Amino acid sequence: MAEAGAALLDGSAWRAFCRRLEAIGERLQAPGFADEPRARSEGYRAISRWLVYAVQQEIEAGDPRFPGFVRHQDPWNQWGGPNPDNVYLRANVDPRLAYRVWTRDARGLRQAIFSLHEGDMQLSEYGVFGERSLDQLPLASDGSLEIRLVPAPQVSRSEPKASEVHKEWHCIELDPRARIFTIRLYQSDWESDALPGFQIERVGADGEPRPPLDPAALAAGLERAARWVEASVDYWNRYTGQGWARSTPNVASPARSTPGGADNILYGSCFWELEREQALVLEVERPDADYWNFVTHTMPWLETGEFDRRQVSLNDRQTHVDDDGVVRIVVAHRDPGAPNWIDTEERRRGMLVYRWVWARSNPLPRAKVVALDALRASLPPGHPTVTPDARRAQLARRREAVWNRYR
Repeated sequence: MAEAGAALLDGSAWRAFCRRLEAIGERLQAPGFADEPRARSEGYRAISRWLVYAVQQEIEAGDPRFPGFVRHQDPWNQWGGPNPDNVYLRANVDPRLAYRVWTRDARGLRQAIFSLHEGDMQLSEYGVFGERSLDQLPLASDGSLEIRLVPAPQVSRSEPKASEVHKEWHCIELDPRARIFTIRLYQSDWESDALPGFQIERVGADGEPRPPLDPAALAAGLERAARWVEASVDYWNRYTGQGWARSTPNVASPARSTPGGADNILYGSCFWELEREQALVLEVERPDADYWNFVTHTMPWLETGEFDRRQVSLNDRQTHVDDDGVVRIVVAHRDPGAPNWIDTEERRRGMLVYRWVWARSNPLPRAKVVALDALRASLPPGHPTVTPDARRAQLARRREAVWNRYR
């Protein structure tokens, strides 16, 4: 640690950090990475976004003795195919310590998933532990919710066991491999569903100030941040490339659980490849699930489309279901006037992901490519039409809802 601190103070750790960032950017020029101008530009933007997140997570909130939630996966900071109906919070934890997580009022919150993670997929850290959903954690009479993260009995017996019953809080046991605590807040109705604030604090640390910044700790945080961004560049480029190679364009794949993801979520996908005047129509029976959605992700960086300004996603509260119980999604480069239009953002190729969450059925969408001028003939009689004025109003409400969410 003394050497690391000295390296920070003499500037060598900072210079090494900057050299690594330069090398990360140079990776985009290597064979195997997209050379199309838009994809390459989005790659450099992705690196800048990942760096913002990594510095927050590993430096600003990097000390698990004094944790704090970092919000990520907003329109300006994304990775790993985020869900635009979620607000994501995560905090670093030490499995040998105990933590208090709380919110003063969770009434009006649609749903949430609380889970412990070994790390991230791009670091080959797939473990997910102690997952709970909001409906498994009854609120107090005043609407408050408190969770205690407690060490596993084999780590420390001085803290309450996770199996113990408490009137004041719920317990989740910290697996010895856990390093991150994550909350996914669900907002299906973007204008009405509540998004309460959550806090986290080490048990016994209330009112305790953080110690002065330690040079060795900062040097270690810079190294972790650089390693995370480094791994992300290669991982997501490879992940989407392999997904495309395994897929048949314009054919949906069955939904399944994903290593490193939440246990209650089934993910399916359909890679599209569309000419300017084509549309991809997906038909699927309405799933028997507490929540479901469709959303686009970019290639190769697996960001969500510009969900604050474009209709690149639709969830169970936003989607039109026809009288026959079938959901019909229309993926197209321009607005065809269909209520369930998904905007490609003029991407000839891309990835549409669907999620069935807390699902009791797993229907497989049927996909077909049609000419845009023949789209109406492929939809059932009585399928609504959205006028340009109505779409503009819809997008304005969408934009305002996202602004309010992340204000």
